[in-house]
Amino acid sequence: MKLLRPVIASLLLSTVLLASTARWAATDPLRKEWTQAIQQKQINELNQREQLDNLNRALELNQTQRQLDQLRNQAASPGLAAQPPAQQLSETQKQLDQLKLEQQLNRVPQELKLDQIQREQSPFRRQEQIRELQLQQQMQFLQDQSRTKLMQQNLNR
Repeated sequence: MKLLRPVIASLLLSTVLLASTARWAATDPLRKEWTQAIQQKQINELNQREQLDNLNRALELNQTQRQLDQLRNQAASPGLAAQPPAQQLSETQKQLDQLKLEQQLNRVPQELKLDQIQREQSPFRRQEQIRELQLQQQMQFLQDQSRTKLMQQNLNR
């Protein structure tokens, strides 16, 4: 999460700065090219951020899966006290599998949205779409992270 803060700050700052430059792009061809180049940079940053988020999600899910597997192994060993019930482990596994599937399904619309933004001709519309995608990515990442942490907390009980 600490790694994401500078990236998020950079993205937000570039969004704010580009909002005012997008209106000039329609009147000056040089400004239009400059705006398009900066917006393409933002799109590339969005893509990189999405990849980083996906890696972080995968790491968290793998950690939760390892923790779940460890608890299953402990439950299979005779003589250990305070073992979580098999039903709880099974339910957590279902939740984890569901989250993995949802994350895979969410990748497709994100990639399609990035492609759509790259094809957008209007600098105003493009900037609006970039901002919207940034917010969607951040919200989705935080939701996924929250669900994973909740599963990990349940396993730790």
